[in-house]
Amino acid sequence: MVRVGITFKMGAALLLMLCLVFPTAELSISSAMGKSVPSDASAIQADAFNKQVEQMYRHVQDGHMQAVQEDLRRISSLFEASSFEGLTGVEGIHILAECIIEMKEATARASAEPQHWMLAAGKLRLAADSLVHTHDALWLQYFKLIREDLQLMDQHAAKGDARSVKTAYENLKQRHELIRPAMVIQRKPEEVNMLDSWLSYAGGVTASSDLEQVRKIVLQGEELINMLFGKKKDEPALAPLSEAKDPWAWQLVLAAFIVAALTFVGYRKYRGQQYTSKPIFPRKM
Repeated sequence: MVRVGITFKMGAALLLMLCLVFPTAELSISSAMGKSVPSDASAIQADAFNKQVEQMYRHVQDGHMQAVQEDLRRISSLFEASSFEGLTGVEGIHILAECIIEMKEATARASAEPQHWMLAAGKLRLAADSLVHTHDALWLQYFKLIREDLQLMDQHAAKGDARSVKTAYENLKQRHELIRPAMVIQRKPEEVNMLDSWLSYAGGVTASSDLEQVRKIVLQGEELINMLFGKKKDEPALAPLSEAKDPWAWQLVLAAFIVAALTFVGYRKYRGQQYTSKPIFPRKM
C-alpha cells in the first residue's frame, strides 16, 4: 500500500509538471522570436488592416489621391486600435508605424515625388501582407529577383565590369529596401541586422571596385538570403537567369521593370496627365 501511495503521488506530481510545462511551451518558443501566441482577435485585426492597405495600394496604382488619403486615415485608426499580439514582435510593430508615417509623408509629396510614393505604398503593402500570410507572404516571391541580382554581381565582377557590378548592387539594395519591413515582421531581429550589415559592407566593397572581394562577399550574401527566405542551407541561391519557367515568371519580369514603369509615371506627370503605374512587386497567385 505504501508503494502504491508513493507511486500515485509521483504520478500526480508528474501530471502537474506536464500541465505547467506544455501549455507554455508554444509561448516560450514564440517569445524567443519576440512573439507571443496570436489570439483570434489579433488575426481578425490583422486581416482588416491588410485589406485596407491592399485597397490603398490599388488607389495608389490608379493615382486616386483623395481615396488614398481617406484610406490612410482608416489605416491609422485600425493600427491604433489593434495589437497584432503574437503576429510580430516589438520591432515589427515599430516598423509598421514607420511605414504608415512614411506613406503619409510620401502622399503629401506624391505630385513631386511619384517614385517615392509608389515605393512607400509597396513597403506598407508587403508589410501588412506579412502579418496575415506566414508561409506564402508576397515578399517571399522576391527570392528569385534577389538571387539574380547576386548572380549579376558575381558575373560582372568575373568580367571586370565594375560599373555593372555597382548597378546590380543598387538594384539589390532597392529590393531590400522594399521588402525589409516585411522581413522585420516575420524574421528574427538579429537575422535582419545581419543582412543590413552585409549590405552596408557590400556597398563599400563595390564602391572600391575590388572585384575579387566582390565575388567573395556574394557567397556570404547567398547564405544570408537563403536563411532569411527559409531555403535549405545547401540550396544554391545563384541560379541561371534563364530559370524562370514557373507560373510566376511573368510576374517576376514585371517587377524587374519597375524602374521603367516609374519613369513612365514621371513622364506622364510632366505631361500634366494623371499618372498610373504597374505593381512594384509580384502579384500573389
